[in-house]
Amino acid sequence: MSGDARFKPVPPAPESLDRLHEARAAVPLVPSDSDDCCTRVVRALGLADRGVGETWLVFLRALSLVEAGDRGYHRTREDVETAELGGRFRDRVVGADDVLSAVEDADEPLGVDRIFERVRETVPSWEQRCHDDWEAVWHERTARLLGWAVLFELLVETDDAYTPTVY
Repeated sequence: MSGDARFKPVPPAPESLDRLHEARAAVPLVPSDSDDCCTRVVRALGLADRGVGETWLVFLRALSLVEAGDRGYHRTREDVETAELGGRFRDRVVGADDVLSAVEDADEPLGVDRIFERVRETVPSWEQRCHDDWEAVWHERTARLLGWAVLFELLVETDDAYTPTVY
């Protein structure tokens, strides 16, 4: 796994990690081209289109659950615990560390709006130029990152507010 690689795509967080495992299982062990892998993920998850499938595929790659090579994508064989997935999420998904740090540094539970206000300055200027309404795009991204952080047991959500998980 390349330690410096960072990935941007983040699908909406599902109800459980079972969905993540279903997406991973759809990717073959033997390398296959991107189109085939996207089609498999779309079919397995019942997604709307190939673009959403590609988002899932790249997100799986960010978590090192699939790898990409010269011959295409393939599923990794390792079993990964939730804590390990959470670490990979924080280290390899753009914005995840900023969102988690915003919650961890707060003195009280925060909702999505307040968390976004704390991370909006971290949004790269090139990203701000890419979107007509970059704030709406990144507000949605913040909500998605929070959803995944809860699934990876990095945060707890109570009454639409987030706090760090306490062990």
